Amino acid sequence: MNFRSTEKKLWTQQEVANYFRVVASTVKNWRDRGLINYWQAPGSSRVLYFADEIKDFRDKNTFNSKGDDRSKKKTIKREKPVVSTNPKKEWKI
Repeated sequence: MNFRSTEKKLWTQQEVANYFRVVASTVKNWRDRGLINYWQAPGSSRVLYFADEIKDFRDKNTFNSKGDDRSKKKTIKREKPVVSTNPKKEWKI
């Protein structure tokens, strides 16, 4: 049996950061928030990420600018502030 075919490629935190072009602490924040899965050997401080799951995370969290609802600008109606012309108190220095 060929074990190589069943192995999944693992990336370090820095490799994932380079893949997304972010700093390594951003990847740690995603991990802490539960956005990406990771693997850590018992008793080890080294954290590794499955490349397939990282690519799935990318596919689920990116979008193109054509035809995507999120790309449309939302307009916010703003009203002008009301400023009183008669101040109630006169301030002196």
